[in-house]
Amino acid sequence: MQLGSFGTTVTGEFLRYNIPSATNGPSLSLTAGRWHGLVAYGVANDQLVVGAGVRAVSMQLSASGGTIPDPTKGVLLTMTGIAPEVGALYKPDEWPFRIGVTARAPVTGGNFGGSSAVVGSDGVSRAGSLVLPQSITLPWELEGGFALQVGPRPLNPPWINPHEQDQAVRNYVAAERARRARDNARALDGLSPEERAVKRAELARQELAIRAIEDDRIAAEERRLLAQRKARFANWPRERILLLVSLLVTGPTQSAVSLEGFLNQVHDDYGQHPTLSPRLGIESEPIANLVRGRIGSYLEPSLFEGGIVRQHFTFGGDVKLLPFDTFGLTRDQVWRVSVGLDMAPRYINYGFSLGAWH
Repeated sequence: MQLGSFGTTVTGEFLRYNIPSATNGPSLSLTAGRWHGLVAYGVANDQLVVGAGVRAVSMQLSASGGTIPDPTKGVLLTMTGIAPEVGALYKPDEWPFRIGVTARAPVTGGNFGGSSAVVGSDGVSRAGSLVLPQSITLPWELEGGFALQVGPRPLNPPWINPHEQDQAVRNYVAAERARRARDNARALDGLSPEERAVKRAELARQELAIRAIEDDRIAAEERRLLAQRKARFANWPRERILLLVSLLVTGPTQSAVSLEGFLNQVHDDYGQHPTLSPRLGIESEPIANLVRGRIGSYLEPSLFEGGIVRQHFTFGGDVKLLPFDTFGLTRDQVWRVSVGLDMAPRYINYGFSLGAWH
């Protein structure tokens, strides 16, 4: 959500696993979640945007009936943790580049709300034959990126604040109303109480009629300025090639195992060293105002001891659809459908989405 120079966002992503029982006991379900809650504010006419917020991690282990969690069987373990993150984006007016950086503190989540797991004589918590973790962790991260746009379309056009642009006519109308109020007060001077009452009623009727005309004028000016801003945006050329590079640095976590290692009950020495993940992307619009295309690649470092780096190739695009007002809920909205594909050895991920065409 954006209100002027202020913006805020909340996102969440979840992974869910079903863990069959090694004995005749009930199966288990594990839900792991990551959350981000951020606020940001633009300064220097939105050429610099600074943000801060928190990221959180959660994990819940519960008894499961088949593939659906069974709340009647109770939650065995809940862990949550939270830590801050900060970032900034620099996008100077009329220049074809942007620079972004972010830093995320490590998150460690401990037991939350008690546990119904059984602690054995060896001091180890278990749910049936499953050894439970002492905590869950997200390591610290540092990320920096650079974008460069080639072509006639501007990447960082100066932002026109509609509230500031509309304020000129509002200030003029407010000044006129203040002037009339002073003139009306002087017109009542020297009148008898009866004459003052008649004159005040007459002036009130006149003021009501004048204000209706002024309100219409403000609304017409706002429509004109909105049409002007839309025309400014629509008249920009579409041709451009956008190049993006970034680097993600992930910190180490001592004495940790992966989520898969926990599920398989294997100590897999996970995330013992810092890792680097460079990324590269290219975006263009091969069919102007109709189709966008994207290609990219990134290196996925192995967090396992002795693992090898895996290269990913990514593809995606947007296709413009016909205008649709969503049964009257939106006006003048043009929609687009997007597709994305991420491929690597022994890995494929794809998705579809529906959004606004810009």
